[in-house]
Formats: sequence, structure tokens, C-alpha cells
Amino acid sequence: MEENKYTTSDLYLGAFLKSNGQKMSVVKNKNKAIFVFEETPELTSLVNNYLTDDALCNPLSFANAIKNIKTH
Repeated sequence: MEENKYTTSDLYLGAFLKSNGQKMSVVKNKNKAIFVFEETPELTSLVNNYLTDDALCNPLSFANAIKNIKTH
């Protein structure tokens, strides 16, 4: 992947980041989707909060982001 890009195959992390306004693109690799985000200090903070259980989000936005990602 390109420099300054953050990638994950974690559906729920991708949905969390998308529901928090991060622009996302999807790369399909065989049967697996890779979610690609522009790496910024805000994104790094969101990922750290998610991974340490300190993240907060709107549940409806999160659920909608999951549905939207699954259609890619």
C-alpha cells in the first residue's frame, strides 16, 4: 500500500473510522476486503481509542457504516 495510508481488514474498526468521518476506500484482495484510510493524527488517535476501549461513537452511524461497508 502507499505511504501515509492506514490499512485494516477489521470490519468493525473500518466502520468505526468511517462513522467518525474518515474517508475510506476499499481494496479487494481475493475474498478479503482491505479498508484504506489517509493516515492523519486524528485517524491515529481514533485507532488508539478504539483499540484501548476508550472510543465513543453514535450507535446509529456505526450500524449504518457497517451496512455500507458490507455492500462494497
